[in-house]
Amino acid sequence: MDEQQTLDLYMEYIRAFENKDYQTIANQCRTPFFASSPSGTTIFRDREEILAGFSQLRNSLDIDGYVGSKLNQLDFTRIAETSGTLLVDFHRINREEIPYFHGKALYIFQSKGKKIEIIGIVVLDDSTTSSWND
Repeated sequence: MDEQQTLDLYMEYIRAFENKDYQTIANQCRTPFFASSPSGTTIFRDREEILAGFSQLRNSLDIDGYVGSKLNQLDFTRIAETSGTLLVDFHRINREEIPYFHGKALYIFQSKGKKIEIIGIVVLDDSTTSSWND
C-alpha cells in the first residue's frame, strides 16, 4: 500500500467531511463500512447508509460550531501490500478558530488494484462518533 496515495485520499476525505461533501466520502469508502468506538460499532451496509451516517455525524457537529479539523499528527502504517492504517490525532476547530475537542482515530485502508478505499474507522474515545451510536 502506497503511503502518499493513502495520505492524499485521507486529505480529500477530511476536506469532504468539513465541506459536507458526502458523495465524495461515499466514493472513498468501501461497503460494508464500519465505525467503532468504545460506545459501540455501526456497520454501513451500502452507499445510502454511508451518506446518511456521515450526514448525521457531520451535521451534529454544527451545534458546537465546527468548521474544520486541525490535524496534529498522521501516522501511516503499511500492514500488507493491500492494507494500511492511519492513526490521526486531531482537534476540532470552531467558528472562532479555537480548538474545542481533541480526538484520535485509526482509519483502515485497503486497495484493490490501484484504487485505495477506507473500510473502517476505529475511534479511540466515546464522543467522536457518538451520534452514530444513538
